[in-house]
This record gives sequence, C-alpha cells and structure tokens, in this order.
Amino acid sequence: MGPPPWVFLRGRGLREMVLWALSEKPQNGAEIIRFVEDSTWGFWRPSPGSIYPLLRQMEGDGLVKKRADGRYELTEVGRSALKTIPWLKTPFRWGQPRTVDEIIEEVDSWALYLADLATSEPEKVKPYIEKIRRIIETLQKIEKTPQ
Repeated sequence: MGPPPWVFLRGRGLREMVLWALSEKPQNGAEIIRFVEDSTWGFWRPSPGSIYPLLRQMEGDGLVKKRADGRYELTEVGRSALKTIPWLKTPFRWGQPRTVDEIIEEVDSWALYLADLATSEPEKVKPYIEKIRRIIETLQKIEKTPQ
C-alpha cells in the first residue's frame, strides 16, 4: 500500500515516486510504472513517455544510475534526496497495522464496510456468510481467553 493519491496533486510527484520505488530495490522503467500504479491504488499509471525521459534526467542529475542489467538504482545523492520527500516524513501509515490498536481499528473499519455492503449489495456478501460466522466465532474466543 502506498501514499494516498492526493499527495500528488501539487505536481512533481513522479520524481518522488521514482525515488521511493528505487529505495525499495533496483528497477527498470516498466517495473517503476507498475510500482507507481500499485502504490497509488490504480489512480495513476505513468506513461513510458513520462518515465524514461525522467529516468534519463535523474541519471544526469546524479540521482540514479543505470546498471548493466538495465535496472536503475539510487546513488548517494538519490538517497539524500529521498530523505527530503515530505510525504515520507508524515505520520501516514504505510503497509499493514503494527499494533493491536491499529489491528482493532482496521477490523472495525472492515466490519462496518461489510455491513454496508450487505445492505447495498447483499449478493456480494451472501457467498461469504459462513466464513464470516467462523471469523465471528474466532473473535468471540478472544473474549473468553483467561486474563
């Protein structure tokens, strides 16, 4: 899971996304396009006409270097630039919940979503009723666990 799409409304977001993508691992242009699309929940799929010129420019700026296998990796300058990206410094949570409190909040949100979905589109929930019952039973066991 990546940053919320609205962080890119001010523009200049592609350079930052490329830096973030390459901080994960060396990637080629096609992999970076997929990374951006996946990280923005499908809201943004940059074109090759955006990515490749940007990679050449970033290479010229000394932020990335192209490896023999065709993948790009961050240079020291690129790693320093990565530290200046404001949305990586915010408290926005990336990835999965890490604490019990975060897990409870996530489960609560999904339960509310399923309840709404059962009301508005019951055919989508109906095939999963038995599994939902098993999940409820598992959660009820937590309540009965000795303290």
